[in-house]
Amino acid sequence: MGITVFKDSNDSSRTYLRITRAINGREQQRYVRVDGTSKAAMKRAMKEANEIDQRLEQWQSAVKELISLSGENLIHEDGTVVGLQLQTRHREGRKPATEFKIRVKLNDHEPLFKSVSVDKFGFDEAFELSVKRICELRNLSEDSEAYSRLLNAKEAYRKKYKLPKSKASPKAVKSDAKAGNNENKDDGLIGQLKGLFRKKAG
Repeated sequence: MGITVFKDSNDSSRTYLRITRAINGREQQRYVRVDGTSKAAMKRAMKEANEIDQRLEQWQSAVKELISLSGENLIHEDGTVVGLQLQTRHREGRKPATEFKIRVKLNDHEPLFKSVSVDKFGFDEAFELSVKRICELRNLSEDSEAYSRLLNAKEAYRKKYKLPKSKASPKAVKSDAKAGNNENKDDGLIGQLKGLFRKKAG
């Protein structure tokens, strides 16, 4: 990327300034002809080239912002989130500790590291907290498309790490069991009544 001097391969007397920038993975090139061999001619051409380069930079920044807001650049091919790994640490004399490890690298800054305990919060909540922290570090709103896209990556982690699907909460299980017991009681009572009616009818 940048501005370089370019000679016409068909006519060596023609000199150009080539402006190059990569936008969304595609190289964009623009050319400014240098009219003459004087320093003034090069200065005029360089001024025009810098103006074009600034416009390309604005375009590049706008595209990066749109991609960032959509979250397209934050998802790996396997569906997992860039900079988010599920790890289990084994330490001597202690129980294994499972956690989500977060690594966020922003432009011209050192990587930022965070972690969220799966043992403490459970898989689902730990994943959602991790996504929230990634979005906070990247200055992405919870109303953004990126936030929703990252949340939807949860099942990719279940698949990658061969995790079982979410279990119902203990309260839900208890309520279901209680409802089941009541249904059994009702069935038993109705069954007894039906038996009595059959006896009377006989």
